[in-house]
Amino acid sequence: MTSEPGSKTTMRPSDGSPDMTTATPNPAASESTRRDAGQGAGPRRFRFRGVWRGEWIKLASLRSIRWSIALMILLTWAGALLMSIALAATDSTTPETMPGLIVQSATLGSLFTVLIMGVLGVLSITSEYATGLILSSLMAVPTRIPLLAAKTLVVGVLGFAVGIASAFGGALIAALLLGEGAFAAFGSSAVLAALVSNAVYLMLAALFALGVGALLRSTAGAISAVVVVFFVATIALQMLNLTGWAWVETVVAWMPASLGSTLTMSSVMPELSPAVGYWSAMLGLVVWAALPFLPATILLKTRDAV
Repeated sequence: MTSEPGSKTTMRPSDGSPDMTTATPNPAASESTRRDAGQGAGPRRFRFRGVWRGEWIKLASLRSIRWSIALMILLTWAGALLMSIALAATDSTTPETMPGLIVQSATLGSLFTVLIMGVLGVLSITSEYATGLILSSLMAVPTRIPLLAAKTLVVGVLGFAVGIASAFGGALIAALLLGEGAFAAFGSSAVLAALVSNAVYLMLAALFALGVGALLRSTAGAISAVVVVFFVATIALQMLNLTGWAWVETVVAWMPASLGSTLTMSSVMPELSPAVGYWSAMLGLVVWAALPFLPATILLKTRDAV
């Protein structure tokens, strides 16, 4: 007797024992089961959107990040308040100088908040190495590079948003205190361009710090490197510039702090005539931000997780 695949066959033994029922294997069903199991056993697919969302949740859950953002905004607004009060007591607030004074007041705190932005960028990745969470992150994203790309996107968006909030808030404080003509200057295209440019500078500073953190994997080491690049090296070179050596002046002009100042002030104070133009300063900051990412990406791909 011939049985169809997947059907049941009843056999009656001649010795009177109970009937036995056997199933005939179904080749098509077996092949389908093996195929489904093989797909489940393979590498789990992921979407960049999910990686980005996970990185956003991790960054937002860090108390140190929230405190850093709050401190940065408060310092910017406090600097704008003090600078505006001082300027309002002088005779320098003319319609011609008002745009520059508003931007100066709004971005006075950038001298210090750029360091806080650097801390934010560093902690976004080194905190995972410090707690061991990086192991889970790399298991979830075994190709690793999308993980760094997601962190870059999250830090960039957050850095720009915080830069916009702090700069525009500081400019509004300045407009309230600097007297007649301040609000008209606040709404001018030159002031708006300067405030957005300052936010771009802070964002690129955060991305530079993220790259350094990914490269060094140490919070203390990465923050120290950021301080050296944005403060120590710039101050040392400015002191060395007193020698009159032309090459020192060129190097100072291309340091991140100098490029950030050019990016922020060139639209409202063109008379400063910086050694580097606006778009050259923008390109220079992008290069600085990208500089640590190449070795960091290579090492993230090749070395052990911890």
